[in-house]
Amino acid sequence: MAGFTGKPKTMKEINVALIKNELKKIGAATRAELSEITGISQTTVRSLLEELLQNNEVIRLGLDKSSGGRRAERYALNLEESLALAFYIRDNFIEYVISNPLREIIENARVEIGSTDYLYEIEKILDDIMKSKSNIKAIGIAVPGVVDIEKRKYLFGKNLKVWEESNIGEYIEEKYNIPVVLENDLNAMAFGHSICLMDRLDVDDLHILNMIYIHFTKSGVGSGIILNGELIHGGSNLAGEIGFIPLGDGQYLNSFIESEPEDYSYIDTVSRVIATTNCVINPDLVVVGGETFRENLINQIIERCETYIANKVMPEILIAEDSRRDCLTGIIELTIKLMYSGVKLVDNTKRNINRV
Repeated sequence: MAGFTGKPKTMKEINVALIKNELKKIGAATRAELSEITGISQTTVRSLLEELLQNNEVIRLGLDKSSGGRRAERYALNLEESLALAFYIRDNFIEYVISNPLREIIENARVEIGSTDYLYEIEKILDDIMKSKSNIKAIGIAVPGVVDIEKRKYLFGKNLKVWEESNIGEYIEEKYNIPVVLENDLNAMAFGHSICLMDRLDVDDLHILNMIYIHFTKSGVGSGIILNGELIHGGSNLAGEIGFIPLGDGQYLNSFIESEPEDYSYIDTVSRVIATTNCVINPDLVVVGGETFRENLINQIIERCETYIANKVMPEILIAEDSRRDCLTGIIELTIKLMYSGVKLVDNTKRNINRV
C-alpha cells in the first residue's frame, strides 16, 4: 500500500474493508491466507478478526486439518449479520429485496403505492422493516431520473427543460444512519445484466464488456451504458438519457414513442437510434426491452440496423429477458459493494482517488 496515506482510523477502516471483501470473494480463509492476499500483517489481521468476531460480523468455521504443524483456524463472514436492502421504484409500486452479501434473497416484496412521493412511500416501508431488521448495513435505491451519486439526490421529469429534485438518498441516510447508494434504474439494469452474464459465464470480471441497455416504458425511453466493464454516468450524470435525442421538428425520441407511431416508422427510428449509439460508443452488445417495446418487430429492427451500420461494426442485438430481475440484481450488487467498499484512498504519487 505504498504511496497511500491516511489517519490511523482511516487505515483501520481500509484494512477491515479489505478483509471483508476477500472473505466475500473466497468464502473462508485463515489469518495467514488473509495476510498474504491483502498484504496486511498477520498481527493486524489477528486484531481485526477478533474485533469482527466480537461484532458478530465474522464467524469461526473450525480448524484446518493438520499438516504437521499447528492447525490454522478458518474464518468466514456471518452472512446473517450484514444485510443489504435494495429498492426498485416504478410508477405505481415499489419493490424491495433484502439479501445477504452473496445476493441470496432473504425477503422480497412488492408494495403498491398511492402517490409519486417516493420518499414518503419508502420511508413508510423502511419504518416497518427497521422494527424487525436491525442488521441492515446498507440501502440501495434505483430511481427513474438523473442521479447525483455523490449527493444522493436525483432529478426527474419528462420535459427536457423542467426538472424536479428529490433528496431521497441524503434524507434516508441521515434519518436511519445507514449508508445509501442511489442509482438510475437503467444503470442498475445494465449493471445487473452484466452481473447475470458473469454468473452465466462463471467469470469474476467482465472488464471487456461494452454494452448499451435500452429500455422502453410508458414514461419514456432510457438506457444504461457499460464501457470496458464500467458504468458510464457522464459529466452531469446525464449519460444514457436517450429519450431526449432530438429527431427534428421539435420532436424527441420520448415524444415520438408516446405518439404511438406506425410500425414502419417505429422500426426505422429505433434502428437509427441504435445506429447512432453504435457510432458514439461502439458497443459489442445492444440489449433492448421494456414493457412498451414492440418485441414482435425485433427481427425487422435488426435488418434495418444492418442498412445503417457497417457489417464489421454491427453489434449483437438481443431482447432483455427480464428487466425487473436485471434492475434488482444490479441495485443489490451496488448496495453490497457499498457495504464492503471501505473508504476512499488518496495516492500521493499519482494524485488519483480510488475506492477499495
